[in-house]
Amino acid sequence: MTKLNIIKDKEYRNAMQQTVLPFLNAQKEKGSFARVSGQNLNYEHFPALPGNAAPAGDIVMVHGFTENISKLYETAWYFLNSGFRVWLLQQRGHGASYRTVKDPSLVHIRNYKDLVEDLHYFVAEIVRPALAAEAAAAGGAGSPLYLFGHSMGGGVSALYLERYPDDFKKAILSSPMLEISAGNIPVPVAVGFARLMIRLRKGNTYMPGSTPFSEKPDFENSCTTCPERYNDYFEAALSDPELQMSAPSVQTSLQFLYITREAMKPSNIKKVRAKVLLLQAGLDNMVLPGAQDSFISQVADGRIVRFPEAKHEIYRCCDTTLERYWDAILSFLSEE
Repeated sequence: MTKLNIIKDKEYRNAMQQTVLPFLNAQKEKGSFARVSGQNLNYEHFPALPGNAAPAGDIVMVHGFTENISKLYETAWYFLNSGFRVWLLQQRGHGASYRTVKDPSLVHIRNYKDLVEDLHYFVAEIVRPALAAEAAAAGGAGSPLYLFGHSMGGGVSALYLERYPDDFKKAILSSPMLEISAGNIPVPVAVGFARLMIRLRKGNTYMPGSTPFSEKPDFENSCTTCPERYNDYFEAALSDPELQMSAPSVQTSLQFLYITREAMKPSNIKKVRAKVLLLQAGLDNMVLPGAQDSFISQVADGRIVRFPEAKHEIYRCCDTTLERYWDAILSFLSEE
């Protein structure tokens, strides 16, 4: 396995602006689809790096809550440099994909099942047909298909693996949302409150405690340990409303609780057939580790790698953490 060159923290901005982003912008293929009429979802596809041999596989990447797919560009870059092709889905309620509210700060998801079915449609109707056509033209079997999901995208990915167990050979769940950190509020109380607000027709309002995007940086309470990576994305968000998502609606919060409930049912977990690598952050203030431990212990072929020094966004932490993070990912993907 070739050692991956991780971008050093102090070199991050220059590397992204001078090398990574110009290359990705030149190579990416953009598209959209509507599983439900009038509800367009965007995606981007990055072919293998020019000059590379046959791809090691195709990675479908699913971003986290309040994230634009551009936040995953550094991660996509590493996959490309490791011989993989990348497919990025912009989930509903996020970025330029289908939204039901005008407030750029607010993420409103009416039904969590849409997230899973959107991903399935993307895989079944966009990704797989493209790979099948390529394989037929080349007279080969095609490359393996892998799944990468972070946070909310990790929770959606876990549900996907349970509902469509034969679609992916392997899956990487990075800080997956399997149990939400709700502070001192018991989950039954949160569910009851959300249902009451929805009955009062306030499901598309801010969840109490949530606030609109702030133009004041707050690295200390961010989800990364790397100030350079935090500042770069934050400064981009100042001038781009599509990056300013920051809060869930009441309805969204309830749907997230439903995701965790469904994903953690033992009867669902036992349906998972893919090999699963779960990457856990030791300083996570967004999701709790207990459910992650329980989930991976019930997966037939699952393993966990812990990063005690990392915050929620392990994939955007400091370079020393990223070195181990990517060693774990590439080792996992290189195994038979």
